[in-house]
Amino acid sequence: MNFTDISIIATILAVVANMVIGALWYSPLLFSNIWVKALGKKMEDIDPKGANVGYALTTLGGIITAIILSLFIHLLDNVTILDGAFIGFLVGLVAAFRELSPTFFESRKYTLFFISAGYHIFSLTIMGIIIAAFAS
Repeated sequence: MNFTDISIIATILAVVANMVIGALWYSPLLFSNIWVKALGKKMEDIDPKGANVGYALTTLGGIITAIILSLFIHLLDNVTILDGAFIGFLVGLVAAFRELSPTFFESRKYTLFFISAGYHIFSLTIMGIIIAAFAS
């Protein structure tokens, strides 16, 4: 396995999917109201000036995540979309459970954990599907 096996198109699509899922996940359509309330804030308290940095870091994190997920998926022979979904789901579980320590030690509300964990699991599962669809 080497980096030349990674599909640039799959990586771009996986990153875009991650961004779209994140935008929807943390929108009023899904969980933003619950998320903001669990933070103990109001929407007016959220400073939109930091959004550009947040989006840039999310994009960079998505690129790195897509590349690493692609490396894991390419370790399998004859990858199917279900394999990609399963590996993405497993990586999502790892990311989700990494949220437990700050939740416990920083006394965060468990609602924040479940919103964040759900996002990681769902997003990485979709990213795994996309990457597997382009695996040779």
